[in-house]
Amino acid sequence: MLNLMKKNSLQTVPINENLKDNRTDFEANVTLANANIEKGNWDEAYPYLKTAIEINPDYSQGYNHLGIFCTRKKKYTEAINNFKKALQADFSLTEAHYNLAVLHMERKEYNMALSHFKEVVLANPDDHETYYLMGLCCVHNKMEIEAESFFSESHRLKPESIPSAISLCKLLIRKNDYTKAKNILLHILMSNPSLPEVNLLLGIIYHLQKKYTRAMHYLRKTLLIDKNNIEAYNLLGECCVDSGMDKQAETFFAMAIKLDNSYLEAFYNLGNLYYKQEKYGDAVSTLEEFMKNKEASDSINSLWSENAHTENDEMVPLYNLLGHCYKMAKNHLKARTVWEKSLAIQPQQQDIKALLADLPQPLHKRISLVID
Repeated sequence: MLNLMKKNSLQTVPINENLKDNRTDFEANVTLANANIEKGNWDEAYPYLKTAIEINPDYSQGYNHLGIFCTRKKKYTEAINNFKKALQADFSLTEAHYNLAVLHMERKEYNMALSHFKEVVLANPDDHETYYLMGLCCVHNKMEIEAESFFSESHRLKPESIPSAISLCKLLIRKNDYTKAKNILLHILMSNPSLPEVNLLLGIIYHLQKKYTRAMHYLRKTLLIDKNNIEAYNLLGECCVDSGMDKQAETFFAMAIKLDNSYLEAFYNLGNLYYKQEKYGDAVSTLEEFMKNKEASDSINSLWSENAHTENDEMVPLYNLLGHCYKMAKNHLKARTVWEKSLAIQPQQQDIKALLADLPQPLHKRISLVID
């Protein structure tokens, strides 16, 4: 089997120089093509593949190899057409289904990819890797129930496979099935104790269960392995806040911000910590720093995308918090501005509407009617 992601299983074929002179013999061209493919000489294989297909238009494996050749050349439309021709000649050619699925997946055509991956697992029901890829397609399509099913099957077939186990655990955490996710992760740690993502996920689970000491244990282990893991720093800060260790929390949030000055959650957490400590100036400075970074980033992104300045729901809590900070700092005009931005994103916030109504009305300048 030869496909885009898995290892080449063609047997090495010695090239008989006499075959090169036999341009019209189907078997000779196939042998020469396969010999060059085995060596990675796709350009040299191409003319033999073309000739073999001209001699035998039903040569499905030849179309499959041409599809791989075109993919390597980034000629994706031609690649898809060749994979489809391979399946027209032989619909049971698993490699062509797999290659076509991978290509559709890379092009974010997930439904098309799933239809061909299904043909692969029908032929090879023990193919744990393909079940994993099907799970990824379902995640992208927001089909979480199906994704969990595919990841579970992949994990059942090969429990030591880290990607499928981690992907499954992420879905289990999202549906609050912490016990099952924890059992899988702890089992992985028995043989792979130095995997940062496994330790991070355990930290997330214990944090969600409000077991902060255990959470901090795994989050520290994450940072020992991956010292630049911003999510671990942020979660450590949250654990510290919930454990009454504000000073340590401030340090962890600041470290996350230092590593990524666009990390909204860490900016929000640090600003909120200052707000609760009644350090309104520090809170405003922190949240305004994020706003400046975002505006700079949006300006750069606007060069590439017309939708770069589109606001989303994630900004609402930050706007609301910043509004509270401005209000406590007696800057009512700025409080009004950010709360109005928040309402522009989520208009049904009755609490913010009430806060706006309670703010002093802005003074309007008099317009002089005197003509100079």
